[in-house]
Amino acid sequence: MLIKDFYKIDQLSSIETDLNASIVLNPEHEVYKGHFPSQPVVPGVIQLQIVKELLEKQLNQKLFMGSIAQVKYLIPITPLEFTELNISVAIKSDESNTFKTNVSIHFGDTVFTKAKITFTYL
Repeated sequence: MLIKDFYKIDQLSSIETDLNASIVLNPEHEVYKGHFPSQPVVPGVIQLQIVKELLEKQLNQKLFMGSIAQVKYLIPITPLEFTELNISVAIKSDESNTFKTNVSIHFGDTVFTKAKITFTYL
């Protein structure tokens, strides 16, 4: 984990080319003291790092986050309100050591973030 104790994995599974995870955020983490003290919000870059870490864990392979074709931060993730998140990743093979993904960070019907990211195996 790049940021120690920021989140814990509650559930992680994959079926064919789909990864599904459930994580629990630590709303007391020191990151929120600076982002933002009066209204903590999960930074966008950390959201993408979590996706990378989950993929690395499930694939048992180090990855390089190559190109980010699109990221839409639809609703801020406030850890005091939403401590649990679901992350879905659809993997589309591209080349032998590169693959594209469609990412959704959500909880129930609430979608926080959508992204299209290309990863390369290291």
